[in-house]
Amino acid sequence: MSHQGRGNDGHIALLLLSAVGMTISLPAMVLALVLIPLARSRRLAMFVLAVGGLGVTLLLWSRITGQMEAALAAVRRAGGFWEDPGRALEAAWPHVRAWWTMALGLAPTVACGAELLRPRSVEELRERDERRAERLRNRRERRARRAAGIGRPERRPAGFELGRHVEGDRLLPTSRGRVAMPLARLEKTVLVIGAPGSGKTETVLRLAHGVATSSDWPVFVIDAKGDRNTQQRFGRLMQQARRRPCLFPDRPYDGWRGSPREIAGRLVQLIDWADEGGGAYYRDLSVNLVRAACAAPQGPPRSSCELLARLDKTALLDLWAGHDRAQAIAGFKPEHVDACRQRYAAFFDATEGQLDGDWALEDTDAGYLLLNELLYGEETSKLGRFLVEEFKQYLAARNRQGRQVLLIIDEFSAIADGERVARMIEVVRSHGAAVVLAPQAYEGMGGEQASARILNAAHTVLLHAMPDPEPIVKAAGTRLVVEQSLQHQAGVSTDLGSSRQQHQLKADPNDVRRLREGMCYVLGSGRAQKVQVASVSNWPAAHDAGPRDRPGTDPSDLRPEDPIRL
Repeated sequence: MSHQGRGNDGHIALLLLSAVGMTISLPAMVLALVLIPLARSRRLAMFVLAVGGLGVTLLLWSRITGQMEAALAAVRRAGGFWEDPGRALEAAWPHVRAWWTMALGLAPTVACGAELLRPRSVEELRERDERRAERLRNRRERRARRAAGIGRPERRPAGFELGRHVEGDRLLPTSRGRVAMPLARLEKTVLVIGAPGSGKTETVLRLAHGVATSSDWPVFVIDAKGDRNTQQRFGRLMQQARRRPCLFPDRPYDGWRGSPREIAGRLVQLIDWADEGGGAYYRDLSVNLVRAACAAPQGPPRSSCELLARLDKTALLDLWAGHDRAQAIAGFKPEHVDACRQRYAAFFDATEGQLDGDWALEDTDAGYLLLNELLYGEETSKLGRFLVEEFKQYLAARNRQGRQVLLIIDEFSAIADGERVARMIEVVRSHGAAVVLAPQAYEGMGGEQASARILNAAHTVLLHAMPDPEPIVKAAGTRLVVEQSLQHQAGVSTDLGSSRQQHQLKADPNDVRRLREGMCYVLGSGRAQKVQVASVSNWPAAHDAGPRDRPGTDPSDLRPEDPIRL
């Protein structure tokens, strides 16, 4: 691609502009050189200054020309410039200084003109063509939406500040460098991924605190890492946001809410069953036993001790006496019933009554469920599956106010396989849940198919530093860049070269690997934006003391804060 003719025309125009400008006002030219970078980065502001400066100069033009004529007259009185240049300049200088000062308003105009006329590089021309194509595409989309009767999207959606813009596309709403996370984008699945020490946990806390302060959404976290420090920080942040957090296992959870079918559905998640061969038979047998224990005419069990007491053939026969189901229970072998009971006894022995508590999801507007593998051992994944199933049932049947809910699952690969999580995402979104998943690596989302399914379900990806980002950066798509090559002969440049357009990933994998702690790429909608996430530890102190911290405040009078609009 060649732009030689256009470049020569630009150079000639710049020379003419410089000559005229130096004649009128040399200081204005010097100031224009300083303002040229601003003419590139602050075009609108510089255009306004140029119009204003040009207007002031036109108003003063009669005085400027008067000073020019006075300077010429002073030079003549001094005997002419060539007779005695020093004396002539000394006589003319007061008038020259006066018109140069009055013509300083031309500096923004000269800067804008120089920026407009300067020859463009091949890369700049490509970016200009790309911007024009983007504006044309946006106009076509707006016309199509109007024709279809679809209203314009909200220009300033409700949300909260995520951090500061570094570079790249403006995927998230950005104003004066401040990047906002719209609640509408959180309503779709968000993936926060990064290696340990990359700032992923800080980003998760930022999202949780931002939602808590800008909406009335309940915020729940299931943490499979077992990070107690993060749980304590979450509790303090929720208190600052005027929430009343419940922290598990410090406060035992009530896992026995809901209908008999719901309780049985959760209990089935506690045991690893074989899906093929003879194991499938024992799975079906145990499922029938659990359902019989939960669906008894006297009502479902409301504690682990009550469930274990019912998982006994004699107890089940007493519960179902006089009903048709008693005949089916009589056909169970005592050793099968005892094997089923022992499995559940092993689990509830490990949890030590922590599922027999006094609160559930519907009782609070903030909860952090910590799964400590050192405490629960191999029962950790079972407890995680139980809580995920509990969340699904809460959304479907017990979220009576129908509020939007935020669920954050940290290290979900430790509690559920990728396919199970992908299905869960598809189900809970239809019931008003926003899901944030936070694995450490692409492989940590399950197998290849499960990882691809989760990545495709994620509307937004917050990518922190990690060793292998290639499978994820593809979500941002590519952009055309100009690659240049230079010819040489025996290692000496011939000053000849060529350029070509080439597709490159918008998020450079090597740049992702070099990201500092707390910095991430926000990927989505074919765009990539580099953002420095703000630390929640730097949250203004004004948020620390809410009404719930003040004595004499009636909790029933509290209302969620209005959404922040950036």
